[in-house]
Amino acid sequence: MQRVIQRRPEPLEPRSRGAWLCRAVQVGSSRHCAPCRRTKQCLREQSEAGMSLLEVLMAISLLGISFVTIFSGLSAALRATDRLDRFDQSNEFATLKLNELFLDPSLGPDQLRSGVSPSGIQWQARTQLVDERPLPGSEKPAQLVRILLQVSWRTRSGQQSLDLETLKLFIPEPPAGP
Repeated sequence: MQRVIQRRPEPLEPRSRGAWLCRAVQVGSSRHCAPCRRTKQCLREQSEAGMSLLEVLMAISLLGISFVTIFSGLSAALRATDRLDRFDQSNEFATLKLNELFLDPSLGPDQLRSGVSPSGIQWQARTQLVDERPLPGSEKPAQLVRILLQVSWRTRSGQQSLDLETLKLFIPEPPAGP
């Protein structure tokens, strides 16, 4: 009876990325892993297993830089949106206040009015006489008055202001008949 002696598999070889590869032997036209008797799949699985610490640190660093860039851009966009919203709010208030002053019958030439809105917007209105023309059959002349409105509000970067103006024609009431 003949005794068969089995050889021990060859030891594993260390590779650069911390993975261990089986020693492959050429058997015919295919390449097999000597210890586990599998084909090239064994070599591929073991050579691609895992990542080095340096690769992980680089990935985390790139991710951190990306997040910082994205969030700083988002923060700048939010500040710009806030500034534009405040400007729109002030512009709307100024338009409404100018319309209110235009319709006020008690507003005449060379007057000064001011105030503060509930939202903290300050305003100041000045009137100036632009032209005066006599009206036939009336003791009082017609007056063309310029209404100047200045609106101001506080921001993080300081005081902002907006100026609007319009013209108003004052025609005196005709005298009451007998």
